[in-house]
Amino acid sequence: MKIIVVGGGKVGSALCQSLVEESHDVILIEEKETVLQQLTKFLDIMGIVGNGANYKILEEAGVSSCDIFIALTEKDEVNMIAAVLAKKMGAKETIVRMRNPEYSNSYFKDKNFLGFSAVINPELLAAQYIANSVEFPNAQSVEHFANGRVMLMEFHITLQSQLCHMTLSQFRKKFNRLVICAIKRGDEVIIPHGEATIQVDDHIFVTGNRVEMILFHNYVKNKYIKNLMLIGAGKITYYLLHILKNTNIKVKVLEISEARASWLSQEFPDLHIVHGDGTTKEILLEENVQNYDAVATLTGVDEENIITSMFLETLGVEKNITKVNRTTLLEIIENQLSSSIVVPKRIAVDSIMHFIRGRVNAEGSKLDAMHHLANERIETLQFEIKEGSMLAGEQLAQIGLKDKVLIAAIIRRGQTIFPTGDDALEIGDKVVVITLLKNIYSIKDLLER
Repeated sequence: MKIIVVGGGKVGSALCQSLVEESHDVILIEEKETVLQQLTKFLDIMGIVGNGANYKILEEAGVSSCDIFIALTEKDEVNMIAAVLAKKMGAKETIVRMRNPEYSNSYFKDKNFLGFSAVINPELLAAQYIANSVEFPNAQSVEHFANGRVMLMEFHITLQSQLCHMTLSQFRKKFNRLVICAIKRGDEVIIPHGEATIQVDDHIFVTGNRVEMILFHNYVKNKYIKNLMLIGAGKITYYLLHILKNTNIKVKVLEISEARASWLSQEFPDLHIVHGDGTTKEILLEENVQNYDAVATLTGVDEENIITSMFLETLGVEKNITKVNRTTLLEIIENQLSSSIVVPKRIAVDSIMHFIRGRVNAEGSKLDAMHHLANERIETLQFEIKEGSMLAGEQLAQIGLKDKVLIAAIIRRGQTIFPTGDDALEIGDKVVVITLLKNIYSIKDLLER
């Protein structure tokens, strides 16, 4: 497909890379020539220097023949104007990045009176991800499928864990309605079969229906969050506070900017806000950070977030949530930190790529959901089996899945099935797939034939 991206920042550059990997024709419009040169040097994309909300620039980019137009600049208003113009000029679909809380009301989302195909808010998506981590503090990461009926959680195995040295067959006997669908061991990720054994320092990815997963989460450790400290009062913090406002969790925010702290106190009058640098040892100890059940480090500087989280681990803070945007840093720290890592740009790119893959004609199935785990090495997908699918009625043992693919769950008429080879797919089934393969658009892409 021909896809035009406006804005080569963190999200825009990561999106361009994903689009190139999936063989789309990409045109990037970026005002800063140095940024554009850097991206076109390393990615097989066409670049245009200019304002994406300028009619002549859009005309030069060939927006009239564009399949999907995506506006991702730092300015919401520029994104909206660019997308409205692009739609008028012939773009088939438009996706807009909107970050400002003023534009998070229903007129821009539910009612969508400007006619955008999708609205992406990376900070809101990140806040929702963090809220999941707070709700399930024993898990490193949490994903939902089938409107929350099926969950997938990542757990870090310590030497003290009851799961350490347990074989998969022992796990199945004890938790017969759960599936270990992947194991990350050091730098290796496997989809386990047979008599694999859970080892110390493994990260296991477990899936099951919501009730069973909550019970398992509490079996791993019966812990819940009563108080939470947030370091940094940016947009993610703003959205997270709204999500948590009806819970019983006591929240304290540390913010270095006096103006920002003052603004947040006006938005949330009952909130405990401290004006100070939450990345310094003195302030953290003064605010008794070691007594908090969880701390989310959400400043705008990745290195500060990482170092602060490392310090918090030495103090014994059990649940650390660390915001990181530079994926190159993740490769360095992923085995050094036991934190839950949140990558806003990756969450946003996954959301956009899910939309794009869903627009590619996929005979026999429809992509409903897509997430990446283990620093993008695991892809989790949800497909719906459509009328006319060649897989309808076939037993799983007969369909010939590729290596490194697991059908983890089938949701059928509200019931969750954890399939064996004897189970068959039916029209209307929602199928949760775990794979180490890339660029999966249709369930047919998972087959050998």
